[in-house]
Amino acid sequence: MYEVKSVGIEVHARDALSSLALFVGTGACNARCSHCAGLIHRRYAPRRDGEVEEDIVRETLASCYARGARSLSLSSSGEPTLSPISVTKVLGIAHNLAGMAYSPINLYSNGIRIGEDKVFCEQYLPRWRGLGLSTIYVTVHDTDERRNAEVYGVRSYPPFADVIGRIHDAGLTMRANLLLGKTTICTLDSFVASVTRLREIGADSISAWPLRDINDRLDYDSLPEELPQMWMWAAENGVRLLAEESHDMYASGKKLTLFPDGTLSGNWCSR
Repeated sequence: MYEVKSVGIEVHARDALSSLALFVGTGACNARCSHCAGLIHRRYAPRRDGEVEEDIVRETLASCYARGARSLSLSSSGEPTLSPISVTKVLGIAHNLAGMAYSPINLYSNGIRIGEDKVFCEQYLPRWRGLGLSTIYVTVHDTDERRNAEVYGVRSYPPFADVIGRIHDAGLTMRANLLLGKTTICTLDSFVASVTRLREIGADSISAWPLRDINDRLDYDSLPEELPQMWMWAAENGVRLLAEESHDMYASGKKLTLFPDGTLSGNWCSR
């Protein structure tokens, strides 16, 4: 562990980095997921869109790049598309780092505003692509939009075809992150059907991730009974299995996240 005292960041890592994640935005969200992973960090989020600790972000990007990080992901304790000024600022800081180029740069989203707000998409998505954004990761609980809306806790969810189409219109790629659980995609048949439909309507890649508990461990009470069969099918059909891949990177110190309280750490739940 070492401390970057100039910006007050604590860093927990042992090995060379390969990936960095940054929390951005106010924590405002247009969904009400009962299993929200960002909720524990929301109290530390800025109050206004555009409020960014620019020195901390710049120093973190530079120091992690020097240690080997090349992949960058933007996440949030809420929905980042509701804080477009903050996202634009952070992408601008990364884009203007002298002699450093993060690639790929990815943004996590629930996809709701993308599918519902064409003006927003036309205003911001091409701008973000120009600042280096390459892929939007859209979390999918069910490819039936009605069921997806139920899990998201909203009245309706926009057509996935619209979400994917608007991402593509901006020159970006879309990765669907399928959440597997007893209340989401819970059987091998539904998993196969979800992957098939997403590919048919243009998803560029698909990953799968079982639900995790508040301690960021596999939530065994929520795991689908057919998870082993789903894993086997995924491995044979080009679906990335992110559960252990991502957490192994955190455990080995190869991936770090800058949380809203200013802590840079590989432990999601150490706040």
